[in-house]
Amino acid sequence: MKKTLLLICTILTIGANSQTFNPDVNFDGTWITNSNYPAPEPLGWISTNVLTNSFASSSNPVSVTQSTNNCFGGSSMRIETKKFTLGALTGFLPDTCGFAMTGTVVISFSGARLVDGYPFTSRPTYLTYCYQAEPQPGDTCGLGVLFWKWNGSTRTIIGGGLNQYSTSNSSMTNATLNIVYTSTITPDSMAIYAGSSYKFPTTGTSIRKGAKEGSIFYVDNIFYPGVGVGEQNIFDIKLSVFPVPATNVLKVVADNNDAKNMVITDLSGKTIEKVMFENNTLNIPVTNYQNGVYLYTVIGSQGQTLKTGKFTVNR
Repeated sequence: MKKTLLLICTILTIGANSQTFNPDVNFDGTWITNSNYPAPEPLGWISTNVLTNSFASSSNPVSVTQSTNNCFGGSSMRIETKKFTLGALTGFLPDTCGFAMTGTVVISFSGARLVDGYPFTSRPTYLTYCYQAEPQPGDTCGLGVLFWKWNGSTRTIIGGGLNQYSTSNSSMTNATLNIVYTSTITPDSMAIYAGSSYKFPTTGTSIRKGAKEGSIFYVDNIFYPGVGVGEQNIFDIKLSVFPVPATNVLKVVADNNDAKNMVITDLSGKTIEKVMFENNTLNIPVTNYQNGVYLYTVIGSQGQTLKTGKFTVNR
């Protein structure tokens, strides 16, 4: 596991937190066009779409797109391994690859570097997400996560996890990524990595070695709970969820006009339903729910995660 974490860490030019906001992990919001290249990407993500910049080649293909193939919400992120002309990035990236990661690109006259990560101070034990993998023979798709502490010049790796898929599945499928910690330190940063070609070599540090053109990976609805059973207040919105436990109807009131939807999952990561706020309020019948604990994610108008937490049903 330690070797895997180090390999994940070294795919990039490492830097401090590259952004101060949380990325779109549902991929339903409006994708952003970077001023440095024309291909749009999800808010808070950087991908092989950066290779459409003229410092590589403006004729390079778009490899990461917003797809209607999804679990819920309308859209997912689709990554396809393609062949590129690298230009100024020759020697930095392989010419055949497909990836997206939370972060940004820094472009200057001296070239470009990719920086990952955003502020995060919890220690979740797992992520849940929805995916569909279509790797070419001999290739591997995957999703990974890394947590670290930044000391001003280097990272102290704290934990992470990786799921890889060498065979295809025929439809979008819910999955759990378990996180292993190698340190008791509280992280200050995390990053998520997704790739249509996500294969580790036996030696070296290239995360995309052996990529096969035409491999495809869809990912949707990445969810990471806070520590234990607590809530993760990403944008510090106030949310009232009552009664506790819920018996017939769960009522949710938000103080943030940006709250758009609430996604409810069980503890295995299975989506139960997605409901839309009306006047910052939800009234959710729970008479068909089994008794137990459920997790929720409040999603904003741009697809960003506003808050996560839990509630209990006991009828």
